[in-house]
Amino acid sequence: MKISKILLPVDGSHYSNNAVDHAIYLANLSGAQVTAVCCYEWLGGLTEIVDSVVEEIKDKMRLQAESVLEKAARKLAEHDIAHETRPISGAPGTMLSNLAKSKEFDLIIMGSHGHSDIAGLFLGSVTHKVLNTIYCPVLVVPESV
Repeated sequence: MKISKILLPVDGSHYSNNAVDHAIYLANLSGAQVTAVCCYEWLGGLTEIVDSVVEEIKDKMRLQAESVLEKAARKLAEHDIAHETRPISGAPGTMLSNLAKSKEFDLIIMGSHGHSDIAGLFLGSVTHKVLNTIYCPVLVVPESV
């Protein structure tokens, strides 16, 4: 199996930080490019909030996602890994499932859990959703390896 493009979802958790380390290792072995993504979602539904405040909250969420991506990018760059980053607005499970179905990537490397608000029984809910919609191999990385 040739690995040329790796999808690396990150959220700043210990689990995703360990996934970054594994992506670095495998990208070094294969020469693959890594695409780090961080999803953020505004749930809305609060009609009492002024639109300008909603936009400010969304901007802060995007900036937080960009900060998480910046840390991952810095680590990838330190190891001379070709990479790009993508902050993505939307529900992490849905957005990552769509990316997984895109056939753009040869391998997905992700933490077993993350900063999800709903934890799965053995795996995080986002990881579980991606595993149920994938077409390519997924490396699920636990907190400490």
